[in-house]
Amino acid sequence: MQASPDSPTGVEPASAAVAEAVAAAGPTPGAPGNQHRLVKNTVYLTAAQAATIPIAVLMNGLLGRYLGAEAFGYIYLAGTACAFAVLALEWGQQGAVPALVARDKARAGVILGTSIAWRFLMAFVTAAALALACELLGYTSAQKWAVALTFPVSALTSLSTGFKDTIRGFERTDIPALVHVGQQVMNVIVIVPVLLLGGQLREVLLASLVVALLAVVVLRYALRSLGVRRLTFELGMLKQMFAMGTAFVFFELAMVLTPAINANFLSKLVPAEVTGWYGVSQKLVGLLIFPASALIGALYPTLCRLHVEDQTEFGRVTRNSLYGTALLAVPAAVGCGMFPELGVMIFDAKEFAGAADHLRVMSLFVFLVYFSMPLGTAIMACNKQRVWALVQVMCILVAVAGNPFLVPYYQKLMGNGAIGTCITLVLSELVVVGCGVALAPRGIFNGELLKSLALAALAGGAMAGVAWLAKPISLFLAVPAAVLTYAVVAYFSGAIQASTLDMVKGFVNRKLRKRAA
Repeated sequence: MQASPDSPTGVEPASAAVAEAVAAAGPTPGAPGNQHRLVKNTVYLTAAQAATIPIAVLMNGLLGRYLGAEAFGYIYLAGTACAFAVLALEWGQQGAVPALVARDKARAGVILGTSIAWRFLMAFVTAAALALACELLGYTSAQKWAVALTFPVSALTSLSTGFKDTIRGFERTDIPALVHVGQQVMNVIVIVPVLLLGGQLREVLLASLVVALLAVVVLRYALRSLGVRRLTFELGMLKQMFAMGTAFVFFELAMVLTPAINANFLSKLVPAEVTGWYGVSQKLVGLLIFPASALIGALYPTLCRLHVEDQTEFGRVTRNSLYGTALLAVPAAVGCGMFPELGVMIFDAKEFAGAADHLRVMSLFVFLVYFSMPLGTAIMACNKQRVWALVQVMCILVAVAGNPFLVPYYQKLMGNGAIGTCITLVLSELVVVGCGVALAPRGIFNGELLKSLALAALAGGAMAGVAWLAKPISLFLAVPAAVLTYAVVAYFSGAIQASTLDMVKGFVNRKLRKRAA
């Protein structure tokens, strides 16, 4: 389960379709309260995502066009380096904080206050270590500047994450969703004029710093609505966070270290523009996998609670999440493999042409990651963080073993060495999904779920066939024809269950009635 490094204009994931499918699917009737809560939480994220995806795409496209492939590669390299450094600030708290708050909401002020105190202290230590690492790795002056300006943005983003994790512990996603929308709008207001006025890499990152600071201020104020007013530090709470979070550190280490290893191999083995191509492909893949990422944000606190309160409901919700992701995994992967040119056009079809080859390879990664994310969430909610972290470490080993051979090979063969890095990502995710299936709690993969997965795959095959036939005629004709084919085949084959459609209709009708009242 890999994640693209954070960036000043990254997309925070969400998906309404996943939310509806998760809440509605499955042969066993579930607790209405859990269904409604999970739907509501993920739909808030969906609304935010629907509003901000075009903004994020526009921002990344402008960065690519105005800064060029080389500077975009510097942004990606700095993002991976800082994402790795931020591990010391967070130390597994993204897993520990929401779980602790979900289990004892009255202690939220102590949990968050302790978390912030640790992040603040470690920010200074980490900054010094990062500067030394840049020297040892022989970074150029431009690369050092990119890292130096990206780290404060990453540190503030980490602080925002602490606030959001606390709110997630209350099983609320409306506040983070609203802040996310506001932050993306501020990116446009602040960063776009900088680009239009001729600002380059340094000026853009400074503008991103201002936006990140504003997000922290707004989130701190918003926490008051949940009754979290006074933040305090307790050494005992810090020890408890370490005890719970250390296992998450190893998990998160694989999440951020693999991209950092990939970026550093590319910075040494290929021209700077190839790293830029790779950075663009990772941004686009991040857009495609946002539904699976959104599901984790809404699913993890709920599964932590259900694992303690109701094992039957825990299994049902996990199966439903896999069913929901299947409905989106297939078309996302087919679209990535068949229509990579559409995404690259956003940046610059000529400047970033090599990114299209990356996306074709990464289409299998997109398919796999949709399953590894909810599987991993369920496994960690079962208190198997350590073993799941070991699985993630395997991704690091694949990157270290594969890059030295595959990157030079594809650079010589095709002038695009990053294709080798994409292959290592696919191999890593195959390992993760295989281990996830083996570690999943008993009863998750029942006959009904396997049937739903097979039907979704059938619809995906029909979609790929139509795309292959129609693309030579017209790319812009092939895309809607392929998507329509998937929807029709999925509906009539039963991949989209009737209960799913009923839940969607019921949810929408309830919201409309509330607004009318």
